[in-house]
Amino acid sequence: MRVSGKTIQFNSKEFNEIFERLFPSMCMLAARILKSQDKGKDVAQEAFVKLWQKDNEEFSSEKALQAYLYVLVKNACISQIRKEKNIKNTSIDEGLTVVQKSFLNEILREETYSLLHEAIKDLSPQAEQVVKLTLDGYRNQDIATELEITINSVKTVKKRAYSKLRQTLGIQFVMMFISDFYKYI
Repeated sequence: MRVSGKTIQFNSKEFNEIFERLFPSMCMLAARILKSQDKGKDVAQEAFVKLWQKDNEEFSSEKALQAYLYVLVKNACISQIRKEKNIKNTSIDEGLTVVQKSFLNEILREETYSLLHEAIKDLSPQAEQVVKLTLDGYRNQDIATELEITINSVKTVKKRAYSKLRQTLGIQFVMMFISDFYKYI
C-alpha cells in the first residue's frame, strides 16, 4: 500500500508502527459497537487483514488510511451483528433495533468528528475559521460579515479548505462527512 506517496510493505517496520498507532482506536470503536472487547479486537484485526489483502490501496495520508479503516471496522461490525442475529443480505438498518442504530450512528459521528477536527486544525487559521463557522451553520454571507472579508473570499477559502480536507482525509471520508455527519450538526 502507499501512504502519503510512500510504499509500505505489510511486513515492514512502518506498517507495524501504523498498526500500533491505529489498532487501539479500531478496537475501541468495534468494542463499543459490539459491546465486547474480544469481538472488538477480532473485528479490528479483521480490518487490518482486509487492508493487508488489498496491497494496491493508496492513501493520501495516514488520516485517510484511518478513515478507511473506520469504514472497514463499521462494516465488519454490521456483518457481525447480522451474523449473530442470522440476518441475510439486507440493508444496514434492517435487523438493527432503534437503539443499536442510534448507538452506531453516535459512535461513527464521534469518530468522524474527531478525525475531521484534527484535519481542520491543520488548515490555515482563516480556513479553519471558515470551516468551523460553516459547521456551526453559518451561511457564506454570515461568515463574510463575521470575519470582515468579502463573500468571494469566503467562497475561495472554503473551496481551498475542502480541497485540502479531501486530500488529507480521502474522498470517501469527506463524502461520508457530507452525507452522514452534516445532518447531525
